[in-house]
Amino acid sequence: MARTALDAGFERLIDPHAPVRQICSGFIFTEGPVWYPQEQALYFSDMPGDVRRRWDRHGVREVMRPSNKANGLTFDAALNLLACEHATSAVARFRPDGRQEVLATHFEGRELNRPNDLCVHSSGAIYFTDPWYGRMPHYGVERPRQLGFQGVYRLAPNHIPGAEPQLLVERYLFTQPNGLCFSPCERLPYVNDTEQANIRVFEVAED
Repeated sequence: MARTALDAGFERLIDPHAPVRQICSGFIFTEGPVWYPQEQALYFSDMPGDVRRRWDRHGVREVMRPSNKANGLTFDAALNLLACEHATSAVARFRPDGRQEVLATHFEGRELNRPNDLCVHSSGAIYFTDPWYGRMPHYGVERPRQLGFQGVYRLAPNHIPGAEPQLLVERYLFTQPNGLCFSPCERLPYVNDTEQANIRVFEVAED
């Protein structure tokens, strides 16, 4: 598999000569893989199939159907599963005891396009992208858009479920914001724009 390592430390994580092995198959469109260390298991979305699955050394099984056509997944520090849902235009939280909470669905009184990917800062803040893929046929639930832009947002550590998120970027900077992550020091967030075929990097301010 072709790759370019920008830091020698990469090879302490992944053997450059390790073979690539298919662990499971038979899905429509997989997204949002996230490793759960306590279970030694991989959770992932089959977004058009409207199902969430879990893989471990014993095989793969369904853990949620329907999944509201969830896409991006991650865990917070308390090991709550966070999901970006296409069908509901929501960022949702699933607690280990089974409780579910909707964290955000609207901005300025209008429904979000469809949260796509998300990551969690060590402060507890949640950052997510909001393109409109989930309003397209096949990838979500086809319906009119209420927002006229695709943004990148933040939910504060003390965010009240249902409250509006904070818009972090100029409204028309991105045309399809997609994957995002932090640098190891967490001072630099990176955000991919699929349509523009670029990756932007920002700096996190004290506030």
